[in-house]
Amino acid sequence: MKYIYNFLYFLFLIIFLPIFYVSTKKRGYKTGIKERFVLYKDKPIENCLWFHCASVGEINTLFPLIEHYSKNFKILLTVSSPRGKDYALKKVPFAKVRYLPFDFSFLIKKFVKMYNPKNLIVGEGEFWFGFITESSKFMPVISANTRISPKSFKNYKKYEFFYKKLFNSITKFLVRSQQDKQFLEQLIDNKQKIVVCGDMKLVSSSVKKEIEFDKDNKKILIAGSTHNPEEEIILKVFKELKKEIPDLALVLAPRHLERLEEVKELVKNFGFDYDLRTETKKLQKDVYIVNTLGELSGFYKYADVVFVGGTFAEVGGHNILEPILENKPVVIGSNYEKIKDIYEELKEYGIVKAVNTIDELKNEIKNYLEHEPFNIDFEKKQKEILECYLKNIDKILKEKL
Repeated sequence: MKYIYNFLYFLFLIIFLPIFYVSTKKRGYKTGIKERFVLYKDKPIENCLWFHCASVGEINTLFPLIEHYSKNFKILLTVSSPRGKDYALKKVPFAKVRYLPFDFSFLIKKFVKMYNPKNLIVGEGEFWFGFITESSKFMPVISANTRISPKSFKNYKKYEFFYKKLFNSITKFLVRSQQDKQFLEQLIDNKQKIVVCGDMKLVSSSVKKEIEFDKDNKKILIAGSTHNPEEEIILKVFKELKKEIPDLALVLAPRHLERLEEVKELVKNFGFDYDLRTETKKLQKDVYIVNTLGELSGFYKYADVVFVGGTFAEVGGHNILEPILENKPVVIGSNYEKIKDIYEELKEYGIVKAVNTIDELKNEIKNYLEHEPFNIDFEKKQKEILECYLKNIDKILKEKL
């Protein structure tokens, strides 16, 4: 199986690499190709824990675990995306940050022998065959905040002959929900490996980013992590609401800053003036565009209502917990597959609502603007989730020692 996979992966890489190189350069990032082929030398890291997080979202999700274990271990952190690498260097300055090698078994083996980590903790759904199966030969592998979407599950079942070996190589699955557990039970031999701990995002999203911002006593609608065509949708809604609520302002944070020029043009086309975060920390115009990385969570405490993107666009949703843990009401579109468990859990509090149309979006935002502020205590749930993860990881660490 390993040799067949390596050969097929080689064919894939021949096609993928030129596309990856051009698109990455176009977005202004370094490709890190030399690093992904492990064409460098480094010294082993004593008493080292290895975390792998694909990109920015996974880094933020596992950060409470990374921070906790950094007190007693040196941290090796691998990422997959160029954006994730840039972010990791800023967010986790105490860690050794590297790109995850391309998924050839011999490259993973070389990487593991170079750094000699004690354990590997993998964030969410990073199930690469070479990465998992080869690493598991040297150390326990823990899948943390494991996410198995219905779509992914269908693929895993379809190619079960391939994925079963991968999943059986993992020592422990610390999963978000009962649904994740039920899916995994059909994919692995030892069901005792699975523990439902809850979504780590409920914990990590409470790590508040402090920013300097003057809202100038205005009502604030924040549209966070937006994709095309969500900026246009939210600007339509904002223009209508502005007629009824003159002191309403829009803070707009596109998910990908490469689209900044496109977003600025849209704002102008709707007849609004805007300020950029990099130019001023005071809200002076109708629209304030967040063109910085890693600051969005710090804006949520200034909001009166929040729209979270990736929910009208066919993405599946982004983090709704950051605003909700600030007790800010959230409206999302109907494409929320990736955050369905959290949405189902939190909608009973009345603090989050999903809508299907632009008219519904406008009405729900208006309702929340007129609603009394929320004051929900989430601390007990957060503590239970974090303790579950730490207890299970600690047990494996002690067994290893």
